[in-house]
Amino acid sequence: MLIPVIVLLLQALVLAGTAVSFIVTAFSAGSLATSLIGLAVMFLIFTAGLLAAARGSWRLHRWARPAAIAFELLVIVFGFSTIGGSLWFGLACLITAIAVILGYFTPPVVDAYNRALAD
Repeated sequence: MLIPVIVLLLQALVLAGTAVSFIVTAFSAGSLATSLIGLAVMFLIFTAGLLAAARGSWRLHRWARPAAIAFELLVIVFGFSTIGGSLWFGLACLITAIAVILGYFTPPVVDAYNRALAD
């Protein structure tokens, strides 16, 4: 369970950092400030969702795994779309998303979820 939770927390940290950079940049962006603030709010909403999924996964809540996997599928699509412009950024997105998805389907994690469902 540790790998998916750690990677989700890392992704949340990156999203929050990006949101902060958008807000800082918005002060000198002129007409783009509104768009940057909107993106920052969206990234902060995603951050909150990832933090909730990480916490829910750690506590073995049923809803957390499908929520995290759905987000990671979006990250995979994003990773493929950015790989042409920035190879390392696209690969980082793909690797972290695959790590979370595979992490949820390792035998110890599946057993832990099955035990939690039985309780």
